[in-house]
Amino acid sequence: MEKGKFKEASNAYIQAIKYNEDNAELCYDLGIAYTFLNEFSLAKSCFEKVIQNDSNNINAQYRLGQIALLYRDIEAAEKFFLASIYGETEGKAYYQLSKIYIIKNDKNKATIFINKAIDFDYKYYNIANNEPIFFSIKNQIEKGSSDKKGIEETPKEKKISDYLDNTYNLTKVLNEKENKKNN
Repeated sequence: MEKGKFKEASNAYIQAIKYNEDNAELCYDLGIAYTFLNEFSLAKSCFEKVIQNDSNNINAQYRLGQIALLYRDIEAAEKFFLASIYGETEGKAYYQLSKIYIIKNDKNKATIFINKAIDFDYKYYNIANNEPIFFSIKNQIEKGSSDKKGIEETPKEKKISDYLDNTYNLTKVLNEKENKKNN
């Protein structure tokens, strides 16, 4: 995985899981490998299995939320992000929820959750002020304290988060282009 050989890594994880089917960490890492291979339905199955074995696995909950966003399943994404408002995924979950509530046209909840994200980690203040999705609530975004720093993500978690966020942004742009073309 660290060398970016995700096909080989997925094969190794599949073999390891045969001998240890209930190992949540192996299933989670297999889900990550599938994600980098753009096999999102397989990744989703792995993350769901992680939650079956460990319902408190917030990283798997968060990944399921990101995958639900890729499929434009806003209700499922909301459910998974709400379940991941703990530990290292807390600020990111608040941030994702604020975007979901903007999409759902619930500006009050969007404002509450973006301000919670900022209270957790000040970096979300700058992000929110520069992202067009938040322009409709920009005057309600509280600055917060610039010394607030959230829990640091592990490099593995940051890499997979960034990959899924970038994939979401790409699919969003492609869908918008397709919609304009069809209209």
